Amino acid sequence: MDQYNADLEFEKTLDESKLLLDGASRAANEDYEFTLESILSEFGAGRETDAAPPRSEEPAPIPLPELPVDEEAEEDPAPDADDGVTDDGALDDIVPALDLPQSQSLQQVLERTVQEVLDEQRSEPVLDDPPPRRGLFSRRKRVETEELYQVVPGGKEEPAFGGAPASAPEEPAEPEEPEPPIEETVAEYRDASQNARRMARFSALVTLVMWIPPLLDRFGLMPAVYAEDKLLHTLPFLVALALVCILGREVFVYAAEKLMEFKVTYELLTSLLCLAALGDTAAAFFSEARAMSPAMPLHSVAALTMTSALWGRRLLFRSLYDSFRVAAIGDAPYLVTTTAGGAAKRHGSAAGFSVTAQQDDLSGRWQTVVLPVILVGALVFSILSTLQIDSWPLYLWNLSAILAGASAPAFPLVYPLPLRRVTARLSKSGSALAGYRGAAVMGRSNCLILTDGDLFPPGTVSLNGLKIFGEESGKVFSYAATMAHASGSGLARLFDNLLAQEGGRLETLSDLNFYEEGGVGGTIHGETVLFGTASFCRKLGVTLPSGLKLQTGAFLAVDGVLIAVFAIKYMAAENVDWAMHILARARITPVLAVRDGSITPALLKRKFGTDARAVYPQLSTRLALSERDGDKPCALLYREGLAPYAELAVGGKRLCRAVRLGNVLSLAASVAGTLLSFYLSFAGAYALFTPGKLALFLALWTVAALFDAFFAARY
Repeated sequence: MDQYNADLEFEKTLDESKLLLDGASRAANEDYEFTLESILSEFGAGRETDAAPPRSEEPAPIPLPELPVDEEAEEDPAPDADDGVTDDGALDDIVPALDLPQSQSLQQVLERTVQEVLDEQRSEPVLDDPPPRRGLFSRRKRVETEELYQVVPGGKEEPAFGGAPASAPEEPAEPEEPEPPIEETVAEYRDASQNARRMARFSALVTLVMWIPPLLDRFGLMPAVYAEDKLLHTLPFLVALALVCILGREVFVYAAEKLMEFKVTYELLTSLLCLAALGDTAAAFFSEARAMSPAMPLHSVAALTMTSALWGRRLLFRSLYDSFRVAAIGDAPYLVTTTAGGAAKRHGSAAGFSVTAQQDDLSGRWQTVVLPVILVGALVFSILSTLQIDSWPLYLWNLSAILAGASAPAFPLVYPLPLRRVTARLSKSGSALAGYRGAAVMGRSNCLILTDGDLFPPGTVSLNGLKIFGEESGKVFSYAATMAHASGSGLARLFDNLLAQEGGRLETLSDLNFYEEGGVGGTIHGETVLFGTASFCRKLGVTLPSGLKLQTGAFLAVDGVLIAVFAIKYMAAENVDWAMHILARARITPVLAVRDGSITPALLKRKFGTDARAVYPQLSTRLALSERDGDKPCALLYREGLAPYAELAVGGKRLCRAVRLGNVLSLAASVAGTLLSFYLSFAGAYALFTPGKLALFLALWTVAALFDAFFAARY
């Protein structure tokens, strides 16, 4: 029976060993190191018997396979006294002789087996789980930017909201390059602007000279030999167009750089047009077959398009130079950033201004989407037109004709022209706009956050009278100034002047509370002090004099008793009045983040004649909008007052509108010019497709596209 119980115990021990081996196999991937001590501490060395079973006849022993025993384990260790083993060896007759070798052999087997499993796991190569497959419309994860998708345990990718990355990248992302000093940026754009101005002026002069002979010939003022001799009507234009291409070499370089990035820009269309026109003009001079064709080379149109591209670069560099030159004056007192309530004037750092100003505008992004289609269409249409007339010497002419219709001269001027007009005005008023991106972000909400100081700057708020009820003037002025300072309203400066004139000091205030009714409350020297408008005091149970007709006043009460009334006079500043009216005309909504309870849309209506459809949010919103610090700057302000602030907001909005309208019209002009050029070249209507008529077509579209840009700074 004892042997049977021993066998049961042995089988249980083997089951526990199997569980241990399974756990060791699973934990091997986690690099967990098993030792014999840790195994024995978890499972124990075996169950000890509390009492010895009675003696009985021993059954026939069951032969067991011999287990390997280490040499060190052959000698039985001396039993400890803690295990209940006595010196006289009384337990030798109770415990079977097989238990001791069995227990030792099991420990050795477990240790050796676990070690073999761990060695086998370490020798095998570790295979990473295959990455989850991305969905068809999901974006590839990037290390440098914020994760857009996170992996859930099921392997499915879900969007990661909240701005936190979904998972840590395997390798740390490289830090962004620091923004170069503004002085270096100013010097770089100053040199680029001067160089672009020289190239644009020389190109315009050469282009003007190229257009003089055709115009004179159109009115019959050129001699007959001009039309008969190729040296007169072909070679000079070939040289002039080559000179224009040399002047516009930066356009070719920029087009090649963008093409390496798989982007098609108007610079690429202009470069291809100039090369095609240059090749067609050379063919007209050297090839008799091409010279006999009635199709006139379009060298003058190609030169005009290149000059427009150079002029656009000149305007862009000059505009950015003006903005950076203003930003290099020093630390801006204010920067314009965006909040949940709209554009706001804040204090902060101008870091990131130059990077934002140099980002691509809306027209560039739209053109990179539409122009590849137009370019492919121009290449295909030129081949179709050549096949239709069955004259390959005219292929370059067909290509230049269709590219001339596609390369609208308004493309390079859609963004630089209104930007130049707006920045020229803003730089005179001490403001700097961070390009189209800054204007677009600033005008996204079409709201402008205004504070007490914006609407009523220092000098426009004065004391029109006061009345004290049974208190000392020093205490009244001290309490009133303390509450005005605590509220953060524009009345603080007024009461500071009262303290300087009448005497007094700022007291220690505790338990400050703001009230939606238009006032503040707190505790001074154990007294409950209320300071605000008349409606605020009435709602808090303060008794006011009967027949009170004061519209803009400040009331001071202590422990529920009125002790002073201040008649406040708000005067409309001329620049604020002008700013409110241009905001109303531009349909920009002011958001009143004011702390003075008397400043309401009704007061603005009385003082300025318009409230510009101002929004008066709740107290918590007003406090939050007036206290929040600035983020990345959209613009910089170096002058006080609402006028430059409003001028900046309106100018940015007009810039965005001019760019959007011009971009739509220029793309429409490009599509219409491509289709019309293809139709005329396909039909062989060379008498209608002359450089003069094509230039007139392009000029009309250019004026329509840039009409709003010319008046972007008129507001």
